[in-house]
Amino acid sequence: MPLRESLSDLLRSPSASAVWQLRGELLADGLDPDHAAFRLLAELHRYLDRIETGAASQEHSEKASMMDIGSLGGVVASDLAEADDATELARRLLAGAVTEGLAVMATRQHVKAWRGELDSVHREAAWYLYEELWRWAARRKPELEPAERRRLLDQLLAPVRDEGLTTGHKKSIFCSLFVLLLVDSLAGGV
Repeated sequence: MPLRESLSDLLRSPSASAVWQLRGELLADGLDPDHAAFRLLAELHRYLDRIETGAASQEHSEKASMMDIGSLGGVVASDLAEADDATELARRLLAGAVTEGLAVMATRQHVKAWRGELDSVHREAAWYLYEELWRWAARRKPELEPAERRRLLDQLLAPVRDEGLTTGHKKSIFCSLFVLLLVDSLAGGV
C-alpha cells in the first residue's frame, strides 16, 4: 500500500493496526529507522492500542453489568417459585435483591474504573502532544512569545481535556495532531 494511502487510512480510520501498516510502509520506502517519525508513530501506536484495549474492556464490563441486572429478574422468579408463604417470599426477595444489587453495583464500579483508565490515556497523550507541539510551534514561529505559544496550545488542546467529550472525538483530535506532526517530520520539519 503506498504511503499516501496508509496516511489516509490512518486519518479515516485511526487504529493501532493502521499505524503498524504505516510504519511498515515507511521502513519499506527506506526511511531511516532512527528518524523522528518513528518516535511519533510509536507514541501514536501506544495511544491507539491502549484506547482500543480499554474501550473493549469497558464494553465487556458494561455487558457484564447488564447481565448482572438481568440476573436479578431470574433471582426474583426463582424466589417466587420456591417460596411457600408470603413471609418466606419476602425474606428470599430481600436477600436476593441485596446480593444481586451488590453484584450489580460492583460491576458498575468496574465500568467507572475503565472510564477513568481511558481518561488517563487521553491525559498522557495530551501531555506528550503538548510537548511535541511546543517544539513544532517554536520551530515554525520562533518569534512567537512563549506566553502566546502557551495560550494557543492550551486553546488547541482544550477540547481533549474536556471530560464531557467522548473518547471517539478525543481520538479523532489526537490522531489529527499526531498526523500533523508526522507529516511535518516526514517533510523535513524535524
